[in-house]
Amino acid sequence: MAPPNRVTSILPEPNQEGDNVIGITLGDGSTFDALINPAAAQVLVEILQRRLILLAHESAENLSFPEYEIIDANVLHQGPAAQLTLTTSQIGAVALRMSDDVLQKAQREIGRVVTYRSGPRTRQ
Repeated sequence: MAPPNRVTSILPEPNQEGDNVIGITLGDGSTFDALINPAAAQVLVEILQRRLILLAHESAENLSFPEYEIIDANVLHQGPAAQLTLTTSQIGAVALRMSDDVLQKAQREIGRVVTYRSGPRTRQ
């Protein structure tokens, strides 16, 4: 059985047209570059992040996630709908669109984080 084709490199910067460039090595050892447009790259990242989060949860190991410094939180009103917004120092403001169930779960998880942070401190 021939070895599988694999993604073997990713250029850190987009090309002149704004596409992401990845290197692919075929089972026979030959290589070529493939272009991923920004929209497809965003979908790929979303899929991989979900899979990595599930993998971390299933294996009970910690992964390193991107971190954003949140400097403000607000509510965005659009008619009768409301969304939570966060302002970050890195990327500006983002609206978090989620169902009521997920929003309630987020509220519980934020409560847990606050509890962990305000709990007893151990001396190092």
